[in-house]
Amino acid sequence: MTQAELTPCFFTGEQIADFQLIRLLRVHKLAESWYALRRENAVPIAVKFLRKENPEIPKFCCIAQFLRDNHSPFLIHVSECAETIGQIPYATMEYADCGTLRNFLAKHGKLPLASAVYLLRGCLTALAVLHEHNIIHRDIKPDNILLFSDGSFRLSDLGLAKLPGIQEEPGKVFGTASYISPEQAMDSTLVDNRSDLYSLALVLFEALTGTRFRPKNNFMNAVCLARSDRSDPPLEILRDAATGKLAGLLAEMMEYTPALRPGSAQEILAELDLMQLPNQSSLF
Repeated sequence: MTQAELTPCFFTGEQIADFQLIRLLRVHKLAESWYALRRENAVPIAVKFLRKENPEIPKFCCIAQFLRDNHSPFLIHVSECAETIGQIPYATMEYADCGTLRNFLAKHGKLPLASAVYLLRGCLTALAVLHEHNIIHRDIKPDNILLFSDGSFRLSDLGLAKLPGIQEEPGKVFGTASYISPEQAMDSTLVDNRSDLYSLALVLFEALTGTRFRPKNNFMNAVCLARSDRSDPPLEILRDAATGKLAGLLAEMMEYTPALRPGSAQEILAELDLMQLPNQSSLF
């Protein structure tokens, strides 16, 4: 069944709680997302609903509550996690009025160095919050970095995140294959924070060079490539797009073996503080 054939549970103009649904953004078999406005002040928000038969409802609510209670300037903020009168769970969050980093790179090709440094610092700040609570994102990619008109951005979509206390079936592989770490391509349930650091480095590689580190491919081919490619990180390519120190740091984050990567987001932030890199207070 295609997205066009799926029927949403709600309709344009419907009023729920203190907001009104304006435009359907996306509909899936087990969930749908809407652009909505607060009725009192017309503030735009995004609303995600999960259908009752969705087996991920407990995880969805856990993530939504975490994002509601843990504020970070670089993590998407959830303002409300509740149920409709018909007991359909939903979460309201910030609406990204400038799309995603994927959209931006498709239009502009790549980021200037100062913008890339801002992107790296912001994503590391967001990951530090997640990792402090033993949450591993597992799906860091340009599509999940939301942009706002003031030049800020948020890391979003924790739907594939590894959460403490939630059991998973060993041996499963999931994520976006072009960005997953080698260990995530082998068993996604066993990864730690260093897997997120690897994925983030691939995003920075793409943002700086305008080229994906791994070509877009079908899932299994990309997974096989992630598992088998033990070649050295592309230091020379990175040096062409960034300063030598930053290129070296990103190359360390892209090491095949987790033990050879930096140990934490905080460690990388500390290293960045020692580098005299151009920086700015917004992405654009």
